[in-house]
Amino acid sequence: MLTSIVRTTVPLIVGALTTFAATHLGIKLPEEVLTELVTVVVAGIYYTVARFLEERVSPAFGRILLGLGLRGTPKYEAKP
Repeated sequence: MLTSIVRTTVPLIVGALTTFAATHLGIKLPEEVLTELVTVVVAGIYYTVARFLEERVSPAFGRILLGLGLRGTPKYEAKP
């Protein structure tokens, strides 16, 4: 579970930190960029909570909150 959370949230966090740093360096950012920052933070928190509930409480939380009710886990096949 931790690996999936890290792989999902690290790009979100990097984007958020970049925006945060820009605002503190005196760079004026449009309202749209700040809206994106809030969206990224909320998405990261949502994913982390959903994965925690899926792993610690019931797999049904993952199906409902992350998979639109679909059953099963993702399967990846290596191309020869």
